[in-house]
Amino acid sequence: MLKILCFKSGNNLYGIETKYVKEINRNPEITVIPLAPPTVAGMINLRGQIVSLLDFEMLFGCPTTHLKRHSIVLKKEPGETDMMALLVEQAADVIDVDEAVCEPPTPALVNVYGSTIKFIAKLKHELLIIIDKENLL
Repeated sequence: MLKILCFKSGNNLYGIETKYVKEINRNPEITVIPLAPPTVAGMINLRGQIVSLLDFEMLFGCPTTHLKRHSIVLKKEPGETDMMALLVEQAADVIDVDEAVCEPPTPALVNVYGSTIKFIAKLKHELLIIIDKENLL
């Protein structure tokens, strides 16, 4: 059983395993960095620690005009130099997902974005795209 933090982006439901999530912040105060790549929304100050804030929609190549209100701060893993957070439209619930309803991405997704998808889970009313944090960047 996987514990997944779900979040919305456009009309899609995404998720990331909770073992990678440090915390969720609502309406983070973002410092925009001039000349940063479009995937970098800016930086946030998390109790004195500078965190790179990545725009999830730009990172996945699916920008929308929806307001992004939550940052999902990811745990820093051994070997990672920077702490990261994802700027998302709306963080939702933590759910249990049975691995039996999960499938790997289809061969059509064998590209830069496909490698960031760990599983696609078949939920009752929609698909849940589960992000692979280890291949996020």
